[in-house]
Amino acid sequence: MRKFNSHSIPIRLNLLFAIVILLFMTIIGRLLYMQVLHKDFYENKLASASQTRVTTGSVRGEIYDATGKPLAENTVKQVVAFTRSNKMTATDLKDISKKLLSYVTVTSPQLTERQIADYYLADPAVYRKTVEALPKEKRLDTDGNQLSESKLYNNAAESIDSNQIEYTEEEKKVIYIFSQLNAVGNFATGNIQTDPLSDTQVAIIASASKELPGISISTSWDRKIIETSLSSIIGSVSSEKSGLPAEEVDTYLKKGYSLNDRVGTSYLEKQYEEVLQGKRTVKEIHIDKHGDIESVKNIEEGSKGKNIKLTIDLSFQDGVDNLLKSYFNSELDNGGAKYSEGVYAVALNPKTGAVLAMSGMKHNVETGELTTDSLGTVTNVFVPGSVVKAATISSGWENGVLSGNQTLTDQPIVFQGSAPINSWYTPYYGSFPITAVEALEYSSNAYMVQTALGIMGQTYQPNMTVGTNNLESAMGKLRATFGEYGLGVSTEIDLPDESTGFIPQKFDLANYLTNAFGQFDNYTPMQLAQYVATIANNGVRLAPHIVEGIYDNNDKGGLGELIQAINTKEINKVNISESDMAILHQGFYQVSHGTSPLTTGRAFSDGATVSISGKTGTAESYVAGGQKEANNTNAVAYAPTENPQIAVAVVFPHNTNLTKNVGPAIARDIINLYNQHHPMN
Repeated sequence: MRKFNSHSIPIRLNLLFAIVILLFMTIIGRLLYMQVLHKDFYENKLASASQTRVTTGSVRGEIYDATGKPLAENTVKQVVAFTRSNKMTATDLKDISKKLLSYVTVTSPQLTERQIADYYLADPAVYRKTVEALPKEKRLDTDGNQLSESKLYNNAAESIDSNQIEYTEEEKKVIYIFSQLNAVGNFATGNIQTDPLSDTQVAIIASASKELPGISISTSWDRKIIETSLSSIIGSVSSEKSGLPAEEVDTYLKKGYSLNDRVGTSYLEKQYEEVLQGKRTVKEIHIDKHGDIESVKNIEEGSKGKNIKLTIDLSFQDGVDNLLKSYFNSELDNGGAKYSEGVYAVALNPKTGAVLAMSGMKHNVETGELTTDSLGTVTNVFVPGSVVKAATISSGWENGVLSGNQTLTDQPIVFQGSAPINSWYTPYYGSFPITAVEALEYSSNAYMVQTALGIMGQTYQPNMTVGTNNLESAMGKLRATFGEYGLGVSTEIDLPDESTGFIPQKFDLANYLTNAFGQFDNYTPMQLAQYVATIANNGVRLAPHIVEGIYDNNDKGGLGELIQAINTKEINKVNISESDMAILHQGFYQVSHGTSPLTTGRAFSDGATVSISGKTGTAESYVAGGQKEANNTNAVAYAPTENPQIAVAVVFPHNTNLTKNVGPAIARDIINLYNQHHPMN
């Protein structure tokens, strides 16, 4: 038997004392660390744990045309508001909902299955019974531990078959109110949707605060888009019920938005969201150790959002609309527009990029209905035709194929085993020499095809076989020059979701050659307007902008003083010389002022009140199942020739009246109309 060693006891006691002393020293060290060295950090942490910040949105800013006419405004109304205490239970919310319904009216509420389930489970006994009835895997995890309360609740809610629960119409109204109260976070305030409140209801609810905890009367607003020809570009705003768009929730929350904030969801409302969104009211709520509100402190006062004013004068926009409608109906009457999708026009200030008009008439070929479609100027794409030939000549200069006003032979272009490519006049006039200026004036296809062959590194010879080794790089070079003018790339207009055109990545030799005279890639009317504005502006490409400036509110909440003007944004400069740009200007001038029987755009000048330079475009196609020949009768122009103040693009697709080119006439009348509104020197 082993003897007990009495000497081991003091050793063990000393070891125990040492451990205790070490633990005390550790605690003292930790207290020193927390209370002395890092006192501020832990005081802030304690403070943040006992306070909550709540933000509330303000009235949205408004949108006006260039003259100050409202395009989007707010209708202010009085509504029921609910501020939720952190101690309110689901049972409390049910009681408040029932009492509130005696003061307000709700008509035909539409309920979701989840709203019905939430109301059903608001009874603690029902909830407990529902959870107990859940299958084991819906209550416990794989280790046999009870799931978190949030998972348990979701599983319970999902187990409810709302079709098996019968509620009266009156009870459904209570559920509708309950679901809104339940959606409001602790200490937050939300507006409750009811039928419009009468003055009597407002007064009664305001005086019944003791019966209705958290309920008050507040001011809200509805967004009203004025019905104008610009309605489609204004966009839309989310409702209080939908709040932040689901796909952008995280982005908005990082910016300080709340889940139920109303935001712009499309076009101008979305593009200028941060300007139009009102400044939020921020309150800091301090909570005592019992969880009760100790104090409420205003951190930031809210204010109405800023306003924006457009560059577009609605009266001029309406005038352009009327012109398009008149021309289109005229073509309908003679049968030419039966298969056309409509007619579109864009007018820009070439020196600033300001949009003067973006007008469209959309034609339903099935029903014949004609409706305004301003948005189509940036979303719809069309084959441009010969209007793009200045860009092709520019690519010839940039790639060393052409030199200045170079002369080429206008002749039938015949490749081995293919049909000839002709200019429109070749069958009547045969072959003859032609300059770059004349190629624009007469709209020569042969000049463009020879230029495109040169970009491929080949010189045209009758019946030649074309090598295609450089086809992709040549198309890349041609499209790169087109892009310098805004064709096939973003115009960088201040609108989201603009189309950059239809630019097929698969193409053959025929596609490449026809693209040189505008018969392959598709562009929007806005891109064509930027293209001609770039020519008018001596090769400087500017971003179009619809908004002229951001404005404050006056004392009545309307359009106040200018805060920030939207500056002109230069994107790039076309990589050609000033002398080459002068050749393009001369060509565009000759298109409308030339005296040759081959001059293509005399309609620009006939009846013009100022000197117009421009280019016509006819893109050939077929409609009615390929049975009828049609043209896209397009035009681009700027005026006055010597001091351009307006640049216009017109697109009239699939016109079967082949003897009439209405594009230049429409462009001329738009310029004349602008000259009436804003006389040009």
